[in-house]
Amino acid sequence: MEIILIRHGKPASANNPVLNASEYTKWIRRYNFSDVSKHSRPEVINTELKSFYLISSHLNRAIHSTEIYTGRKPDQISSLFKEMDIPRYKLPFKLKAMTWVYLCRALWMLGLKGSFESYRSAKIRSELAAEALVQLANEKGNVVLFGHGYMNLHIRKVLIQKGWSLNCKSNSFWGLSSLET
Repeated sequence: MEIILIRHGKPASANNPVLNASEYTKWIRRYNFSDVSKHSRPEVINTELKSFYLISSHLNRAIHSTEIYTGRKPDQISSLFKEMDIPRYKLPFKLKAMTWVYLCRALWMLGLKGSFESYRSAKIRSELAAEALVQLANEKGNVVLFGHGYMNLHIRKVLIQKGWSLNCKSNSFWGLSSLET
């Protein structure tokens, strides 16, 4: 059996402007509702994956990536596989959007709370997601998840802990991680 995790293509709204905390919150909203940029396409497409059971996060960029990569809609769409929340803290300065993401994620991982999913809850959700993928692989055979960078990384760790062998990994846009049992 094989489980493949593919990160979505680059979102159309994935720019990196300098923002204050309020503008950063709006940037996250745009990012979360964005489709894949028309300039972002996978370098190589493994046509065999079209026959796998296709799963996608419920976020537009993941569903759109599934359709771009395989030419068809996902067999299953679930919020279980959505990206771990991008935390937002009201800090009194301006930063580039991606600097905000890394800074806020670091604070989040250290336990700083906010009006979003906690890091602990997100890690538990990644364990549930990994279990769901294993169950689907047992039922459907090979599966492909079109998901998100940070969530895919955590799912991959859980699968490895459960005895799955890692064949390859990539966290970049259109990055593919392949695991077998």
